[in-house]
Amino acid sequence: MPSSKMKTKYCLLVLLALAACSREADRQEGKGYLTVRLGADLAVTPVVKSEEAGEPDPEFSLEIIPKAGGETVQVSDYRTLGSEPLVLPTGDYTVKAVSGPDADMSWDEPRYEGDEQVTILPDRLSEVGITATLARTMITVEFAPNMADFFGEYRVSVANENGKALVFSKGNDNLTKKGYLAASALEWDLYMKNTQGTEYRVGPVSIENVKMRQHYHFKFSLDQTRTAAGSSLLRVVVDDSLNEKYYELPLDFSGEGAPSISGQDFALADGISVKKGDSESHNVVNFRAPLGMKSLTLSHSSETLMAAGLPQFVELVDASSALRAHLEGKGLSVPSLNYGATEAAIDFGPFLSALPMGDYYLSLDLIDTRNRYSAATVVLSVTSPVDAEATSVEPWAGFAILHGRWFTDGRPSGLRFQWKKADESQWKDYAGSVSYNDASATFSTELYGLQGATAYMFRVKTDKEEETRVVNFTTAAAGTIPNLNFDDWYKDGSAWYPGAGSSSRVWDSANGGTASFGTVPTTPEESDVVRGKAARLESTSVTVVVITKFAAGNIYIGDFVKVSGVGAELDWGIPFSSRPVALHGYYKYSPKAIDFVEDPYKGKKGETDACSIKMYLCDWSAKFRVNTSNKVFLQDDDPSIIAMCDFTSNVATDGYVEFTFPLQYRDARTPKYVVIVGAASRLGDYFTGGKGSTLWLDEFSLVYDAGELSEEDRQLVGYRNL
Repeated sequence: MPSSKMKTKYCLLVLLALAACSREADRQEGKGYLTVRLGADLAVTPVVKSEEAGEPDPEFSLEIIPKAGGETVQVSDYRTLGSEPLVLPTGDYTVKAVSGPDADMSWDEPRYEGDEQVTILPDRLSEVGITATLARTMITVEFAPNMADFFGEYRVSVANENGKALVFSKGNDNLTKKGYLAASALEWDLYMKNTQGTEYRVGPVSIENVKMRQHYHFKFSLDQTRTAAGSSLLRVVVDDSLNEKYYELPLDFSGEGAPSISGQDFALADGISVKKGDSESHNVVNFRAPLGMKSLTLSHSSETLMAAGLPQFVELVDASSALRAHLEGKGLSVPSLNYGATEAAIDFGPFLSALPMGDYYLSLDLIDTRNRYSAATVVLSVTSPVDAEATSVEPWAGFAILHGRWFTDGRPSGLRFQWKKADESQWKDYAGSVSYNDASATFSTELYGLQGATAYMFRVKTDKEEETRVVNFTTAAAGTIPNLNFDDWYKDGSAWYPGAGSSSRVWDSANGGTASFGTVPTTPEESDVVRGKAARLESTSVTVVVITKFAAGNIYIGDFVKVSGVGAELDWGIPFSSRPVALHGYYKYSPKAIDFVEDPYKGKKGETDACSIKMYLCDWSAKFRVNTSNKVFLQDDDPSIIAMCDFTSNVATDGYVEFTFPLQYRDARTPKYVVIVGAASRLGDYFTGGKGSTLWLDEFSLVYDAGELSEEDRQLVGYRNL
């Protein structure tokens, strides 16, 4: 018979008994006997609380499908087997029970399905149970009786993800019908026209994660305290994730002895907040039903709450002692409530204090014996035992980005970061600027002036000076490149090379290819310098037999491999795994008019030449082979490039100019190679430039501390977005 309680299951229990026939004449070799005995336990799983009237027992047909293949036996009415067993060959079968229309949408005709496996044995008694459950989502609507006093027309459309819609309409007189949809998502909208002809719409509203056997009950009513018909007085109550959706004003639960849910010494609308680990916290919710309780339920959809021992749905009226003992063991003391009880109080504090920090949603539903109900969705907040704490860090070589969060309403007084080296005893308040996100209760800062490959720690403090979590971190290594100041040079024959000697040299130029033709474009500068020595790059020309080619003054990290055709092959890069944020140094430039041109830059003749300084961080597996004769160059859009800077200028300088070029990062990969390239003529790879254009370079260095950059340059580096 139908159950009168809410939120239990619609199910059909079908018992299949395989019995030997008592009459010897009916015995057949290799045969078994199938009878069906039916017991029904019908109920519903609503997503929004509503009272269900009893349903008649569904009529079921059976399909008996042999696993080994063969003809399926159809039984249109399982009850015909009650008086005459069905004779079947021995073997394995799937028995499927179905009831109702096999359609994605229906009215007042639910579809039930269920199946189970059974083995038919000769002269043996076997038994199998089939649970046939609702194979659709159930939809009902309810309008307050006084809605018709103010609105001449109203309808609700509820559609599944394929657009099939159930339309509940006053005009169609189907508001009390039950609709059934095959759905994994719903979309509903409400249309209303008042007695003066004004139209109103709410929606469409989407509901995700819809499942079979769920009952969505849409309730619509007007605030009883006001009578301005058709004005913004409507609240729609829909519960798809155990959170109510509100439109305009709240419902008015008026009436004598109406049930109520309220917080003891706190407002339910403010939620229940407990600090993690505070098992002494008390947060009592009172339930009252002066005319007696019929149902009191707790429900949620949180995996965390389920893991903590709170079932997804709990009925507390007439709950078993075993269930109450289970809940009490999880810190949730539940009183013994019989049907008709008028009061109950539940303390959620001890249960919540053991949960992980975060917010959880719990639906509370109370129905009295007159089928009136009170419902509330409560936010359960488990907060940190401290006002604020450090959360994470993003360390670079010369700086780090620190993150924290607070748990109070509004920023705690005196909120700040403290830091120190791991081997130091004294904490230091960080006086730099801090960014706050009040919406997420988080904050961050950039801690500058750190040393590479060094262990640090930081924490968050407030004026309460509570002990908080300490986060340890180690900065990345700040790698170096030999001879960045260009002070070391040696000569091999007529060619100059930047470095202390051939065994330790990391810089090279085109000198190895041009020196044999009497031209050395790249030389050390000893008088016109910032300090020490500088690199002097002068563009010139080289005559090979009868061919004269342009030769740009250049310097690069890598190796000159060989002359190739009318150009050269170069190996760019040395191994390097650090992440600087900028290249710093000095340059001086004296450009000439472009007098050597080749395709595709023949149109540049007569223009002022331009110099170039570039740096690349790449994730190559080996050095990059450049071939100027075959026009094989590293393109700036190459996916191997992690970060780069690219400077070019055709302006003559009055002495040395100090520069800081930010490296613009594309992602957070770790570099494997580094290349720095300088050229007196930026189109020299294409044998285009001005003879005599000269570029001086001195005192290069790598910048690892973002605090040394301007805010504009920090934005260009882009490290905050990696």
